[in-house]
Amino acid sequence: MIIICLALLLEGMSTSGINVQLGALRTELSLSDGELQLVASAFLIAYAGLLPIAGALADRLDRRRVFLAGIALFGLGCVVCAVAPSSALLIVGRVIQGAGAALSAPAALALITAGLPEGASRNRAVAIYGAMGAVGFSLGLVVPGAAVTWFGWRWSFLISVPAVVLVFAATYGIRSASIRAQGRPDIIGAVLLTICLMLTVHLVGALTALAPLALAIEGILIILLATWLIARRGVRDIPRSVVSSPRVRAACLGLGGLFAGVVGSMYALSLGLSDGQGASALAVALLIVPQPILFSLSAGVGARLVTMWGAPRVFALGAGVFILSLLWLGSAHGAPVWVGILPSMAGVGISLGLCFPAASVGAVDATPPETRATTAGLLTTAQNIGGAMGIATLTALSVVPTAASGLSIATAMFWSAGFAATGLLAAAIVLLRARLRTDAAAAATATMKATTAR
Repeated sequence: MIIICLALLLEGMSTSGINVQLGALRTELSLSDGELQLVASAFLIAYAGLLPIAGALADRLDRRRVFLAGIALFGLGCVVCAVAPSSALLIVGRVIQGAGAALSAPAALALITAGLPEGASRNRAVAIYGAMGAVGFSLGLVVPGAAVTWFGWRWSFLISVPAVVLVFAATYGIRSASIRAQGRPDIIGAVLLTICLMLTVHLVGALTALAPLALAIEGILIILLATWLIARRGVRDIPRSVVSSPRVRAACLGLGGLFAGVVGSMYALSLGLSDGQGASALAVALLIVPQPILFSLSAGVGARLVTMWGAPRVFALGAGVFILSLLWLGSAHGAPVWVGILPSMAGVGISLGLCFPAASVGAVDATPPETRATTAGLLTTAQNIGGAMGIATLTALSVVPTAASGLSIATAMFWSAGFAATGLLAAAIVLLRARLRTDAAAAATATMKATTAR
């Protein structure tokens, strides 16, 4: 289990590492606001768009081979990013990284939960899965932060390559489960979804910067792609039993809103510290690092609370902690770091330690074993779409602090808290409607039985 979860180190490092690379990337490559948010979002978009097909491949093919292919592809993306001479190739490299993570992450969750019954054992497995991602998030802050500060941003991508080789070698001999789903993966649907997401995120982020003609052309392309997707009923690899589950939909909505807040707030905070206040990449990393550390330490507690209290209550508790943490950070933005940033990052980490196991366990328990990789892919798709849209929305609202803008981080933190609150509300509405329908059906059944008995 631990060996398989080492792959999550890579995904976590790439997700967080960009936060300490942003300042150097903007300066050396002269990136505009739109280009910068697309570099930050490209990994998340590719990850999100390709996860449906990645989950389907893991469910229908050899999960070990899908897992290893994803790790190798991720390493290739690291090399492309390291040698990129411009924003275009850097974005391509980030897309390749995201595609690799998309292949490996759902296969990893399916491999570690194979053969585990519903209950404490599976909850602990999911907690380890999430905690390893948090450890990777921590390493992705500190190690690339040091590399950017001492050697330059290109080395901050190259340092992941030895980790890729290590994980590939350590997991090459793992065994794969024999349970397989049927059908052919919908490659066209996944590619269409990825392109549509990429264009949408770029359009939202560059809404105030693009010329009217460019906006119109990009908008028309998005409409055409979305219409095509709707006409072919989306990405066909997601089983109806998965998408029709209220628990899966609620988990996706909750995670989407939460990660819009997480990724958006980290993006704004990183640029506010590096661009606005001149902090080094290593200093930014050390200020953010309490978040993933507390995430990894609290994930096990979150899993145990899910076993005792149930997933919805634990997720609501975690989301509440997250919202309060960002509200505090926005209110205390002028205070010393040990009063404002560090306690807030600790609160965000604890909130993720509660929310991630709750959403993952709630969704996995609602689906059969043969579709768990697809379910895991759908969850990660939701959280990465949320993260990408969080960055794009803050960019479009012009609330991301930079040296030129002179803005504080307060407004971005308040908006990010609002993203999480919106996701929590949407998830609660889905679960409440499902509960009301269940109660109504039970009442109708009871009435029918009583009538028949009379």
